[in-house]
Amino acid sequence: MKANKSTMVAVSLALTASLVSGCLGGGSKPAESGGGTDASGHKNVTIRIASTETGAESMKVLQDAGKEYEEKTGVKVVAEAVPLADVYTKINATYGTSSQYSAFLTGYIGHITLLEKQGRLTPVDDIIETLGGAEDFYDGHILFPINGKVYWIPYDYNLGYGYVRKDWLAEKGLSTPKTWDELVNAAKQLTDKDANQYGLIMPLKADDSSNWLTSALLWANDVRIFDDQWNVILDSPEMKPKVVESLNLLKELFQYMPTKAANASYSDMTEAFVGEQVGMSFYSGRLVDIVDSKNPKLADQFEVFGIPRKDGNGVAASLGYDSMAVLQTNHTDETKKFVEWFYKEKMIDFLNSVPVHYFPAQKSIYESEKWRNLPNIKKYWETGVEPQYKLLTEATLHSIDTDGPTTDERPGKVFQSLIIPKMFQRVTINNEDPGKVVDETAKEIRSLIQR
Repeated sequence: MKANKSTMVAVSLALTASLVSGCLGGGSKPAESGGGTDASGHKNVTIRIASTETGAESMKVLQDAGKEYEEKTGVKVVAEAVPLADVYTKINATYGTSSQYSAFLTGYIGHITLLEKQGRLTPVDDIIETLGGAEDFYDGHILFPINGKVYWIPYDYNLGYGYVRKDWLAEKGLSTPKTWDELVNAAKQLTDKDANQYGLIMPLKADDSSNWLTSALLWANDVRIFDDQWNVILDSPEMKPKVVESLNLLKELFQYMPTKAANASYSDMTEAFVGEQVGMSFYSGRLVDIVDSKNPKLADQFEVFGIPRKDGNGVAASLGYDSMAVLQTNHTDETKKFVEWFYKEKMIDFLNSVPVHYFPAQKSIYESEKWRNLPNIKKYWETGVEPQYKLLTEATLHSIDTDGPTTDERPGKVFQSLIIPKMFQRVTINNEDPGKVVDETAKEIRSLIQR
């Protein structure tokens, strides 16, 4: 779901990279990932992994695991840090070349649907079974099979939700927002522009942060992009009023955000909150880990909350997850063996690299004493861990790339195109009429999925 993510590449570049990679590798056998022989004449195998978990602690676990696995099996594992915004394009650009990857980490099912459509992924149902089966992955709710086959192995849930300063609310005699009116009022009351203090910040940059986090305002109003027949319904008589309501809410909240919100992405969500510039921010569990390391005095001053529905009848959160997938290469079998070993032997170590952020995708890990006894899990159990589980089990969860009746590349295209973040920008930064923007956005989506 969503750590240290940089700007998404525009869809035109992504599609160009896809076409280029098709010329390089489409229709031909994938090139060897590594090669040569050792002193005994045995063929060398090198597995290259593109890791979107680029933090030093997470990379160290991956790289140390690779070294241990090589000592045990002779298979060399090379983990490379690749920003989530770049991973899809980089996989396509290198596929079928000597630099191609054997596996990759990603936070978006959209990447999986697009790559599966190109025939570049291998199913991992067998690995899922050895890890406890679909039941252990919260009854399979996070697996998103395509035509009955699973193509990724989740390691965490990464929901997008709100954080609020409890002490700031108390000073104003307020409580955690439960309705849209309360959310707007809290943002207003917590804003003091002369003191460079603002009510909230949401990402408005045309990248995957807005795709993921800011879209929660849509899900809190039951907005959907496609119907059960894959018709675009964003501008339908039933759906358009809901979209306009959500956009008007965002427009109203925008006036209580710092000026940097117009170009804000992931890091701004954490920096503004940890730096005590805003009273509310929106992110995943990583914000707790950052508070713990950079401003621990806030450890007991925040509260987690879901995005409230308009009338207060429940909350929503952006659905997020992080997973590993295996590409079709000449070393697919060796890669799958490493991935299975890593999940069985090193997963808790990996989750502990950013413990509150990496909420386990497997019930068996969530319920295990080994995981629950990790220092920061124990420390933030009531304030940062249990609230995530409550959202996971009670909130309305949705995302752009999971929209529609089945797992499909069409919402993946919408996600990759950044159409929705541009819609947010038009009504906030450009102050355009929300109704007109919805009509034009729906038309653009129809054109996109027909191409």
